[in-house]
Amino acid sequence: MEICSSDAAVQGTSNDAAVSRESAARLGYIDDPFIQYFVRRPQRRAPLINRGTHSRFDGVQRILRQFAARAAGCGQVVVLGAGLDTSYFLLRREGPVPLRYFEVDFAEVTAKKAATLWRTAALRTLLPEDAAVAGGGTEVHSNTYNLVAGDLRRFEAEVVPTLAARGLDTAAPTLFVSECVLVYLGAEDSDALIDWITWAVPNAGIVTYEQIRPDDRFGQMMVANLRARGLELHGLHAYPTLDAAARRFLERGWHAARALDLAEYHERLRPEERARLSEIEILDEWEEFTLLAQHYAFAFAHTAAAGPFDAMGFDQQ
Repeated sequence: MEICSSDAAVQGTSNDAAVSRESAARLGYIDDPFIQYFVRRPQRRAPLINRGTHSRFDGVQRILRQFAARAAGCGQVVVLGAGLDTSYFLLRREGPVPLRYFEVDFAEVTAKKAATLWRTAALRTLLPEDAAVAGGGTEVHSNTYNLVAGDLRRFEAEVVPTLAARGLDTAAPTLFVSECVLVYLGAEDSDALIDWITWAVPNAGIVTYEQIRPDDRFGQMMVANLRARGLELHGLHAYPTLDAAARRFLERGWHAARALDLAEYHERLRPEERARLSEIEILDEWEEFTLLAQHYAFAFAHTAAAGPFDAMGFDQQ
């Protein structure tokens, strides 16, 4: 098995993402009142980072909410490398979550998250009534929401049995969510994870958000900067382009796959939303923002021709 980047460095990316999300939420780019509880030292990010965080958040939430509406009562969500993500609580504040919800990450990350959930009244009151801390403080278990510890490099051997024990139903429509996670795995490990979904979950969908284009000048600088922080994008050269991001699913027989970079996604935002963002902060570095956004991409794919996923996608603006 290919060795991943320093585990501690990869785990630290969950804090980086939370700080950026808290900055965007505090300034009004996104609506997330819960991320503040996971950030000890808030920082105001630069306008181009806040704008990118908005598009990343908006894209993932769009797919997640489409699925919640179409698979209510029978669907499942599995968040891979969930970090300090608050999507479950964003759904929960609107009422009962119409899905079974699973989050997976390293035990070091889930322990921090479980502790925060349990000591923060605004979060704990949104947990299911039967929720309980488990796994020596590294997990939260309930009939509908489960935070579980596991190493995605050993997905089938280690993570799948844990998910099954917590009630994962492979026959149910299941949306997998992965934000800047698969790219940190070796291609052999991320391929094995996707292969398991391919054969084990006949009605599956996945939304990913990953770095792309490592070979141009900006991409080389991006890779070098991350490497200087102890972070290696092991899977980047295996799937370096938008076409490759979609083909990794199509070549496995998935029914449909589409990839688009963050710059295109931002351009497709409704004019009134783009106008609202411009009122929050002036963004002068448009060329720099576009260049940055062209090196991050969404992909959405699904295995079945019929079912909730066939009506979903980024076109549903």
